[in-house]
Amino acid sequence: MKITPCADDQGVARLALSGELDMASADALHEQVHQALASDRPELLIIDLAALTFCDSTGIRALVDARAAAIACQVAFQVVNPRGVTRRVMRVTGVLDVLTTV
Repeated sequence: MKITPCADDQGVARLALSGELDMASADALHEQVHQALASDRPELLIIDLAALTFCDSTGIRALVDARAAAIACQVAFQVVNPRGVTRRVMRVTGVLDVLTTV
């Protein structure tokens, strides 16, 4: 998985994910989320899944953990652009609405 961080001057930090979010890559997301929260001090953290091609239960857990980390830092959190299999997995596991609503 590739993670592309982007921060703007409006208090938004965005992590764009591409490839597969699974057991092999979940730790990388965890590290990037904590780095974005610590260094950028955003008001909103967005995880963009537009280019994500696969997400398993470990990946879903990583997204839920990212939300929890943001909330602990009093930062709004939103997942955007879940597609295909990733969207279906999020819907089936019951986290789609939780993760895609600010």
